[in-house]
Amino acid sequence: MDELLKPRVTLLDIAADAGVSRATVSLVIRNVPTVADSTRKRVQRSIKRLGYVYHRGAASLRTQQSRAVGLIVSDITNPFFAEVIVAIEERLADARLVTLLGNTSEDHAKETRLLNTMSEFPADGILICPALGRGNSTAVSAARIPTVAFARRLHGLDYAGVDNARGSYLAVEHLAGLGNRRIAFVGGNPETTTGQERIEGYQHALKTLGLQFDPGLVIPCAPTRRGGSNSVQRLLQLVNPPGAAVCYNDVVALGAIEALQRSGVRPGKDFGVVGFNNVQEAAQSLPGLTTVDTSPRELGRTAAELLLKRIEQHNSPIRTVILQPRLIVRQSCGANSTAKLVV
Repeated sequence: MDELLKPRVTLLDIAADAGVSRATVSLVIRNVPTVADSTRKRVQRSIKRLGYVYHRGAASLRTQQSRAVGLIVSDITNPFFAEVIVAIEERLADARLVTLLGNTSEDHAKETRLLNTMSEFPADGILICPALGRGNSTAVSAARIPTVAFARRLHGLDYAGVDNARGSYLAVEHLAGLGNRRIAFVGGNPETTTGQERIEGYQHALKTLGLQFDPGLVIPCAPTRRGGSNSVQRLLQLVNPPGAAVCYNDVVALGAIEALQRSGVRPGKDFGVVGFNNVQEAAQSLPGLTTVDTSPRELGRTAAELLLKRIEQHNSPIRTVILQPRLIVRQSCGANSTAKLVV
């Protein structure tokens, strides 16, 4: 018989093969310590011989728990999310939970489908970095299972994030301290909470430092290398171009550095660049990327902790945890030094 057509091995099959009761097999599978070692080994041999596979769906119906958590990210190709995902999976694994990963590619329709699927599974909880825009809150609220947002806020949900405004302030303050008077902000979507907060911090820093705000130096774009590259090319074509830029994230900043180099402009010497997130590639780029460290791994662990608490206490008050950013100074900003920390 074809392997795919073989009937599923049941607990009764294992019990008959091992010469024990179905209840004893269930105790062995659930690692209950009261089963005698000799009996446990006999049952385990039968499990292996018959090729038994644990039926998580059936167990979920009995316990009302799937022991699985949905993790929805907006762009899995972004190295920031790679670091966040690893931290989330590690923390949830410690809690004996499986992570089901979904990627929206900033697509609202895909996000809704993922939320619906994870709700129907049902997952014990959901962690989500929502897609760009505001059209997803209804789908999230309809899920009716414990849900936590991270990196980007969603109204009515627990949230793990970073003080984005403070991060932008640190970046502008540092660039101004190096003598820059025209500083651009490149990347991101001002309609998202993250984009709003980072642009607000940028504007607040300019005002506090006595620098003029020029709306023409704020260039929204996709949070990608191409977005950063195209945006910097636009800035270089201005009659009065800026001498530095704060970028929405490190991926945008790395694209900006590539565009500068192709244009014969030396990043870190002729033009200062600061990124956001401090992904691993930031330290390896040439020149090394000065960036606002948002602690991706700590963010992931914090989001997972919030979800575990929400699963335990469905009706507890909404929790928000905001991590404090740090500026990691390398060469791309124009500072002629090895990496150092600015808090």
